[in-house]
Amino acid sequence: MVDNNQFRIRQLAYKWLQGTCTAEEEAYLQQWYKENNEAPLLIPEEIATSEQQLKELLFSNIKQEIENSKVRRISKWHKLAGIAAAVVLLFGLPLYLVQRTDYEQKQLITKVQQEVHPGTKSALLTLADGTKIDLSDNGPHILHQDTRVKITTTAAGTVQYQFTATKNNVGNRTNTIQTPIGTEYSIILADGTKVWLNAGSSLRFPETFDTDDREVKLSGEAYFEVTPDKKRPFYVNADQQVIRVFGTHFNVQSYPNENHKTTLVEGSVQVTQFGQSRMLKPGQAAWNANNKLIVQNVNVAEAIAWKNGFFYFESTPIKEALTAIKRWYNVDIIYKGTNEKRELTGKIKRNSTAQQLIETLNFLDIKCQLKNNKIEVEL
Repeated sequence: MVDNNQFRIRQLAYKWLQGTCTAEEEAYLQQWYKENNEAPLLIPEEIATSEQQLKELLFSNIKQEIENSKVRRISKWHKLAGIAAAVVLLFGLPLYLVQRTDYEQKQLITKVQQEVHPGTKSALLTLADGTKIDLSDNGPHILHQDTRVKITTTAAGTVQYQFTATKNNVGNRTNTIQTPIGTEYSIILADGTKVWLNAGSSLRFPETFDTDDREVKLSGEAYFEVTPDKKRPFYVNADQQVIRVFGTHFNVQSYPNENHKTTLVEGSVQVTQFGQSRMLKPGQAAWNANNKLIVQNVNVAEAIAWKNGFFYFESTPIKEALTAIKRWYNVDIIYKGTNEKRELTGKIKRNSTAQQLIETLNFLDIKCQLKNNKIEVEL
């Protein structure tokens, strides 16, 4: 018999609606319904008003306080015909609508008024001569052009370097692209390599690459799709780690004062740290533990979720998870309590409003509130 753990069931329902349930988790949820087919799955009123809202919000507005709310039952089939496709897939669970109390309505209004927003697409580009270019203006533009390089932005909002020099006037001029807290951006280097930068990151790179090798320096987090070139190996210097690339896709985390980690999606890389070198296979990650380079199989989807517009946490230590949220929302986080061993599991859209973020965290059993433009979290 499956244990009647309400939080576990809500968490699995949340994952199922986002399409991240494993076969075992889905079987668990099906078995729970067989044994508890009269038990309600509580859904906030605003989610149940239409099929489209149910599909788009995916439980992101479900509140932790829902067990204490006034509940009004709706006929499972007659009044919910409009969202039948979504509800039937959820194993025919009865749907309940939540009537918010006046207190909840006031709290909701207060949350909406907070000056906290998800991150945006923006960056600061610094040329070799010190010229700084704001990349927050979307649309195709020519940012800079001389006898050696042409720098443009594309319609998709990516800065692109194009090599225009002859061999006689090739030189090593270094540029830097920075994504401040609360921003992200992407760049195409002169060799065609594509790099996505997460919030609070910077990448130093040459305008053009010489004939021997290609090397860039990263601080923060970035996803690379490196153009293969057997004659010129590609290196990522990420502070503690140096990654030698053999034409591949991979993610590198190298934020200061955090554990550095390289995750390989496809291809092959060699990671060197503290004098130790290891080759990675797709689906593996390398990081430091007690001054030892560890290589293990990992969930690649979790590592690159940020690039695809999500936070994806799988038993992630709570402070590590909230640090990622802090960087993206540019918000301070205040911790109350001492249970730092808590973990967070869930998938959250990075374009969620502050209200949706807080409600989703509460739904995932992380008690928190938005107060004075800060997130207060109970550990």
